[in-house]
Amino acid sequence: MCNPFPVASERFIDRTAGWLGVAFLVTLLASEAALSLPDETAGGAAVAAFYQAHRPFIVVLQLAGLLGSGLLAVFAWRLRELGRGVAVAGLVLSVAALAPVVLTLAIAVVADPRSPARAGTLNQWEPRGDDLLFLCVTVFAVTVLALGRRAPRWLTVLGGAAAVCCALRLASEAFGRDRGVLETLAPVSFLVLVGALATVCFRGYRPARPAR
Repeated sequence: MCNPFPVASERFIDRTAGWLGVAFLVTLLASEAALSLPDETAGGAAVAAFYQAHRPFIVVLQLAGLLGSGLLAVFAWRLRELGRGVAVAGLVLSVAALAPVVLTLAIAVVADPRSPARAGTLNQWEPRGDDLLFLCVTVFAVTVLALGRRAPRWLTVLGGAAAVCCALRLASEAFGRDRGVLETLAPVSFLVLVGALATVCFRGYRPARPAR
């Protein structure tokens, strides 16, 4: 739980936030590694057949995604002692993270190989949900970078790196270029940033508000 009294070095320790960050990472990694979904180039018939064949499993994975969004929201809220901007950006990000989940659930519901058009259309919208997500990740990373001297330098460096990777991914998508290695670097940089924030919560940080 939160330590309401800064220790001698005025470091604020929130182990609950740290474990929430860890739980979010475990949930996200487990759900993403369990099954690879068809990409946006897949035909409607292939998409409908895949989702029909794996419908129950896909629904369970998306429910795990909903849980992950909730964990991220609570984690972000507890970061308000580190920075209000970080907390607000994290809450917005947790809402944006619902977009890919809702789209995938919608495909699972409508998927029908006898009438694959709706599943194919929704599947083509999946990248837009990812774009919204990475836009919010970019903003979140920038707020971490903006902490400046109140946070460890290595944390702000990771925030800057995540912001650059996600911004470049968005730019590649906007200009119709191959995302290439950015397709991996952008999400990995976000995961590393969340892990770094959880580590800082365990180790303690200088609170945004002075002790009373």
